[in-house]
Amino acid sequence: MIIQSAIYGQSLAAVQPRFQIEIQAIGEGGPRYTVTNLTGKPVTACVFQLSSSSQSHGKSKTVWDSVLQDEQPIEPGGSISQYLSHTVGNPLPDKVDVVAGVWADGQTFGDSVWVKNILETREMRASAYEHAAAVLQQGLDQNWTRDQYLQAINDKPNSGPIIAIRSTLQANQQFAEKPQRLRGTIQVLLESFRQKSAQIRKAKPTTSAATPG
Repeated sequence: MIIQSAIYGQSLAAVQPRFQIEIQAIGEGGPRYTVTNLTGKPVTACVFQLSSSSQSHGKSKTVWDSVLQDEQPIEPGGSISQYLSHTVGNPLPDKVDVVAGVWADGQTFGDSVWVKNILETREMRASAYEHAAAVLQQGLDQNWTRDQYLQAINDKPNSGPIIAIRSTLQANQQFAEKPQRLRGTIQVLLESFRQKSAQIRKAKPTTSAATPG
């Protein structure tokens, strides 16, 4: 069963459908929905609201962000497919709305609360990579041992980068006996964190650009 509808972006200037949504209620891999970009420019992030016409409550929202998920933006005419999440026992959502998002040029559209959520999440993720990178650089400069790295991150918040450092170190006991291998692994992590932070910073709209588009 496929449910298809044209969804409008939330913008004062919206006079044409911006996205087309197709819901595949039955199919391989579980229920899914496909979002097609009908605009003339790429979209890097969207907030989708899922709801059921048989219920007046229970709307849920999910954020898709190509910058944070290492995916490509939705190009004009392009599509992405997402799992149609739902609560067991409740009706399957039969409506998907695009309620907010960010264009590749830095302009934003839709619900200001959710636009803020996207941008703050990007800021938080970039900062987490930068803080973790600073710890790794300090370790390289001071030639830390495996145990010193673990001690340095012991009281750090469990961000994704910190978890990656901890799991990498804990999974490799030989680092204690092979400092050169430890150093090489730390350098790889450091470069990865710096690249990810730079990617996020580059994609984030400036304050002046973060306006409805």
